[in-house]
Amino acid sequence: MDDGVAKTRGTGDIPAMPAFASRILACLFPLLLGSCSYSYSLKAVAIEGRLAFVVDSTSSRGASCIRSIEVSVDDDGPKAQPEPGDDVALVTRGGVYWWDFRAVGTCENDFPVYYGAPLKGPPARESIGQVKPKPLKRGVLYQVTTTGSGSGSGSGWFRISPDGRIESYVDDPTPPIRDDNGYVSA
Repeated sequence: MDDGVAKTRGTGDIPAMPAFASRILACLFPLLLGSCSYSYSLKAVAIEGRLAFVVDSTSSRGASCIRSIEVSVDDDGPKAQPEPGDDVALVTRGGVYWWDFRAVGTCENDFPVYYGAPLKGPPARESIGQVKPKPLKRGVLYQVTTTGSGSGSGSGWFRISPDGRIESYVDDPTPPIRDDNGYVSA
């Protein structure tokens, strides 16, 4: 006879959860997780002649600090050369020009964040690797991504024009061509 109670395995004394309650939790769990994360748009700007990243004023969500940053070349852009101490795979296969991660739970770096400025805070305990900032090239498209407090993340694209102006984009201005199944076409 089905009494609406989920059956438990083993011989423990943990009471079983009613089947309807477990179904409700299964439906609500993804929604609860989704409400914890947030994203914001980043903008590349020049401040006193230096490249800096700020939260775009048109972003629907804000952020006040970051704990990690990655600047990488867009899909077909030129790769940087790794230096001693760099994670070679991040540079040669990931196109990374700067990668700095600090420990989860820290958020000691306020906006604006200047390109190449060392982030404050204890390094990440995870074996993530680091990439020292590399010289950026004019006319090349880059993506910047950050993580902040909680599970917030930011992203944006930028290019330094041949005449030195910074062009900033909320979305990728050169999205890849995708086939009918959503895969990137060659």
